[in-house]
Amino acid sequence: MQAIATRWCTLFMPSAPNLDAAGLTPPFEISMPSTLRWFGEKALLKSHALTRESYSTEEFLSNSQQPNSTVLDSIRIKNTNFMRCESNSLELERYSVDHGLKLASDADATQAIGLVEAAISDVIEPYPFLTSAISELVWRCHIVVAQGDDYDASFSDPAIPFSIFISVTAQKDRSSILRVAENLVHETMHLQLTLFEELSPLIDTTSAWSMYSPWKQQNRPAQGILHGLYVFHVLRWMWRQVLQTTTNKIDQAFSIRRISEIDEQICSVRDFQKSPLLTEAGKQFLRALCDP
Repeated sequence: MQAIATRWCTLFMPSAPNLDAAGLTPPFEISMPSTLRWFGEKALLKSHALTRESYSTEEFLSNSQQPNSTVLDSIRIKNTNFMRCESNSLELERYSVDHGLKLASDADATQAIGLVEAAISDVIEPYPFLTSAISELVWRCHIVVAQGDDYDASFSDPAIPFSIFISVTAQKDRSSILRVAENLVHETMHLQLTLFEELSPLIDTTSAWSMYSPWKQQNRPAQGILHGLYVFHVLRWMWRQVLQTTTNKIDQAFSIRRISEIDEQICSVRDFQKSPLLTEAGKQFLRALCDP
């Protein structure tokens, strides 16, 4: 779409600090997401004249400075920060169709808020650095329809800051809460790595080099592989912590299954370390991600 044809985040100030990519691996400092959010918001203000208070996905897509979006509900994440669930609009509908997403109805999205709140309070809050990342980086959350009850869908776009799209199952059982927690962390980590890469490049993105992604089940560019490794490295860490601390049988079974699946997927892309596109910072970062 014309409004986002130029990446918003290429406008970062040249005074951005040199950040250590190792600081992204869990458990990272609580201050890391707030640092990235600060620079991201500065770029957003410069490119679209938006701040956290005025931001919505619809206004970003339309490049409008008029408040046109409606908030269905707000979820307090930390202190005074809220993650807001935005109502559907023609702009959002067009964008979603273009990206293979189907937005849930406003009524269904409102019904899903309870599971999102439970995922945050029951699963994510014990890890303050993850809570901080969601609090600082996820300003708008959109509920999408998955292809089936056993299928999860989540999405974020490097060209759109501070917005995520996640599916929420119709069931309200414990497994559904765990799945929503994974979707939330998954997309938040994509946002975090995108912001970091604008300050400290990890990949030469000018090359068409690619390799098979076990997550997308198709060839993906190097940046996509790196994002997959990072996101699932963090998720593996989280499910290991859950497994070590929970007495809930459902949590234990879910964690064991996800750890096993993620271990296999990460192992399958170990050859990515040989990619000629990694910067020196990227090579160091990748070694940390591939550690068992």
